Amino acid sequence: MLRIIITSLFISSVISANNKPTIGVLTNPSDMKDYDKSLYSYFPSSYVKWIEQAGARVIPIHWDSSYDEITVILSQINGVLFTGGDADLYLNNTQPGFTFNKFTDTASFIFQKVIQFNKAGKFYPLLGICQGFQLINYIASSYYEVLTRMTDDLGRQRLLEIVPDEDSYVLNSIDKSTLEYLKNVDGPYYSHNWGVVQQTYEKAYSLGAFFKITAYGRDGVNLKYIAICEGREVPIYGYQFHPEKHPFEWITKATHDVQHITYSQQLAMDFIAMARKNDNFISDEELSQYVIYNYKQINRMHVPNTSFSQVYLFDRNRNETRTDQQQLGIQWTIKYFRKYK
Repeated sequence: MLRIIITSLFISSVISANNKPTIGVLTNPSDMKDYDKSLYSYFPSSYVKWIEQAGARVIPIHWDSSYDEITVILSQINGVLFTGGDADLYLNNTQPGFTFNKFTDTASFIFQKVIQFNKAGKFYPLLGICQGFQLINYIASSYYEVLTRMTDDLGRQRLLEIVPDEDSYVLNSIDKSTLEYLKNVDGPYYSHNWGVVQQTYEKAYSLGAFFKITAYGRDGVNLKYIAICEGREVPIYGYQFHPEKHPFEWITKATHDVQHITYSQQLAMDFIAMARKNDNFISDEELSQYVIYNYKQINRMHVPNTSFSQVYLFDRNRNETRTDQQQLGIQWTIKYFRKYK
């Protein structure tokens, strides 16, 4: 049923669309040396700009919020984005001073709620980019160690290798000439030390059951990794590459030519088009309390080796505790989420 909804998205009447879509963006524990992770969280401003250019508003979802707080926000927004970053994703590799990995626990809770919304008939997209891509793969695998070390793929553009005969709602959003450019001339921008390879899908059964692979990339030693994965039954999907950097980051090696700006804009419009299919509503009064405009941006262009021109910085809400861990995971509620042994 949801597969039909995804397919019909692109031919649906504009009249039925939500013209005030709002996206929740999950914050990250700070990995900036001058802003300690025990005090701050953040996400790059480029993701906010990428969403806003497609006609949506942004509300931060604080990774150290309670389930109740997150549930209230999820009931009022129209889609979720997991951004890039440098957080520790694995649940069994907790950081010093923390009782468990609350960041991944929060992401897992959101992932589970999005599945529940879609299965109940409410179209609800979730997109993961770079670290967010790795995060949704980790959660969907039932916490299998999904990451493989990449070689020489920080600040690189790699040709896009499209899986033949695999229908893709992501790739269908990119016009033919631009897609050919990404395949044959100059591909998307990557900045990652870790990736997910096809062999991992073969070892963790739930990954192949949940996601289909629609495109690959290759690192500096020709290791083939997954570039795009798309939910088979629900609109949860991800890219390992960074579409937001081409138009909005000026201190990286991401190119700013017409072809890369075009594909970036088309992917953003596609994501927000999905969000417009969701009929959740937030009042102007409530939006004013949560909206990103309440938070400060800081300039990072002077920082050596940074990947971000600007970031949104957030004070930490609380220290994570195990009292929030009551609903961790999805393997108990989604029957095909079983790790292959």
